Amino acid sequence: MAAVPESSLQAGLAALATGDFQDAIAHLEVVCQNQENTLDKLQAQKALLEAYKQNGEKQKAIALCQELCQSTEPQVREWVFSSHPELVASLVGDETGFVAFEQPSGVEEDYRGIEPFVWRYAPRATRWQALKQVNLLPLRLLAVGSAIALFWLIRATLTVFMLLFNDILVKLPYLEPYQPFYSNNTELIFCLLLLLTVFCPWLLDLLLQQFYGLQPLSLIQLSKISPEASRVIQRYCRQHNWRLPQLRILPTTAPLALTYGNLPRTARIVVSQGLLEQLADDEIAAICALELAHIAHGDFVFMSLLLLVRQIVYTVYEQISVWGDRQSQPILYVSAAVASAAYGLWWWLGLPGVWLSQLRVYYSDRFAVNITGNPNGLTRALLKIAVGIAKDTQQKEQTSTLLESLNMFLPTSYYQSITLGSLYPHTDFVPVLAWDCLNPYRFWLTINNTHPLLGDRLQRLERLCQQWHLESELDLLNIPAQTLVSKRQFLLQIAPYLAVLLGLLVSGLFWLIGGISLIVWIPQLAWMFGDWLLIKAFLPIAFSIGTFVRINPLFPDITSKSVRHAPTLAQLSANPAALPINSQPLRLQGKLLGRRGIGNWLGQDLILQSPQGAIALHYQSLLGPIGYIFLRQSLNPQDLLGRHIVINGWFRRGATCWIDVDTLQTQSGKSCRSNHPLWTTILAIAIAVWGAYLLANS
Repeated sequence: MAAVPESSLQAGLAALATGDFQDAIAHLEVVCQNQENTLDKLQAQKALLEAYKQNGEKQKAIALCQELCQSTEPQVREWVFSSHPELVASLVGDETGFVAFEQPSGVEEDYRGIEPFVWRYAPRATRWQALKQVNLLPLRLLAVGSAIALFWLIRATLTVFMLLFNDILVKLPYLEPYQPFYSNNTELIFCLLLLLTVFCPWLLDLLLQQFYGLQPLSLIQLSKISPEASRVIQRYCRQHNWRLPQLRILPTTAPLALTYGNLPRTARIVVSQGLLEQLADDEIAAICALELAHIAHGDFVFMSLLLLVRQIVYTVYEQISVWGDRQSQPILYVSAAVASAAYGLWWWLGLPGVWLSQLRVYYSDRFAVNITGNPNGLTRALLKIAVGIAKDTQQKEQTSTLLESLNMFLPTSYYQSITLGSLYPHTDFVPVLAWDCLNPYRFWLTINNTHPLLGDRLQRLERLCQQWHLESELDLLNIPAQTLVSKRQFLLQIAPYLAVLLGLLVSGLFWLIGGISLIVWIPQLAWMFGDWLLIKAFLPIAFSIGTFVRINPLFPDITSKSVRHAPTLAQLSANPAALPINSQPLRLQGKLLGRRGIGNWLGQDLILQSPQGAIALHYQSLLGPIGYIFLRQSLNPQDLLGRHIVINGWFRRGATCWIDVDTLQTQSGKSCRSNHPLWTTILAIAIAVWGAYLLANS
């Protein structure tokens, strides 16, 4: 075999990135002809296919596409279908009789009326005017506030736990409370968090190496896959006199990227194998620029501390779940309770970082575009990550624990990616992303999300394309703005919280009456002035009333007529006027995906993979939250994982799409019922009773 200079592949990729397609073809054809079946050849074939397309050599592109479709590697065939559906479509039914591979039956019917999506590969700026510098003060103030909130949350949680523990010991015979639990733990928590901040880069290295196979990635290795990413990192660090950040790689097929550390010189940029395989050169560079932004803006310091604290707790949940699955009763149930408590604590500790996680993404998007001049490359990268996350979930038939635990720190949220990514390539992204751009109440509905709306981010990138006079990858700025959302529907959506405000006003009015009665001396009413129990009673009562008001709209009757004429999943997702309160009864068939074992006894990872796409399921046990752990039903979702089922439920469209399940039914006719309406009613009654009790004691 003739020796091929290593620079041929690098030169071909570099020429492709700069738009010199003829030069790229010349280099890449040499690599493909002389290399054996190696990773370099596969990378060259992928790049050559793109070069043929961009250079207008359609017949050569189709021929190479056919060769890749016949690969023995399923990941290669999957990549061709997802990245170049228009070429695959041209292979079906050609004169040779070749068919790339079969699509699931019913796909065409399930996507009726929806246009398929085709990548434009819109150009980048060759020369561009630097964007105006943004004020980083809000980001840094929010980072400080988030750090204070994390400290307070840990302190409050630990204090409540210690007091409850001692209260239990007091009530038990022959036992005494543990006196150190009554001491002030403020200084201890502060010192512990300070130490974790100092050592977080090395502790996170250890955690990710031990449990997820984190490995070093040299700049030379990165430059072979993405020369532009290597250049972007080196150029920016050289301009700012930084030591190059250490690179790491996670051996997972899900496309991931994150940054952690406490100083620029201790920073780590982590990418996954899936990201390097599924994204093009300029798209990888755009994601690396995103991660550089977190270092440049300094928000990665607090987020690294938060990642470490949460990852320790999540590792406890994960390891106890794995160990507990091998145990028998009663240890199995004890393990399930501890694992579920650890999962709840992991979720709880993420709350202080939610708003910072949202805001920093807007800053990093702008930063990445400014140093790469490639808003379209970043747009494609974010969409391909969403597609890759959906595929990874479908292939593994569950949400990866790595994906779930790192979600807050990734470029895109896996919650947003589940449905959006699964609709590709049958559905155009623009109609589905219209909700993110047009719904007037969208920002209220993302208040507890870890990431801003993807459509909103991509629309901002499109505005930068306009500013630089570039063709954009999507047309999100040209969506007809005829979104009619009833204000009454939104008020109904927030009825419980609106009722709390009204309850506060009513209790204030009673205080006023009590104050006036005190002045004119009406003792029967004067007691109301200054009585805090009055406010504490009115707030839960008001919340309960607001919950009752919206129960019927949330859970309308599911009839055969309502599900027979229901829109498809793609059409429901593409309604920009939808709110979660607009419940759409729906019946879907598909395969139930999710994590097996006690790690999923809370039902947090349930996904329906249907011919229409994937969607998250919310299921409520007959016996409420405790029913997941100790009081198992004869048939529950855990027993149906991996099986084809029929679900009836209510589709909801908010920042993400999900279905509140009513029933799950197997092909043999067995079914289990979820109990969302029942437990919503029980919750409202319990809160009302609590408020009435407080009122009686006021």
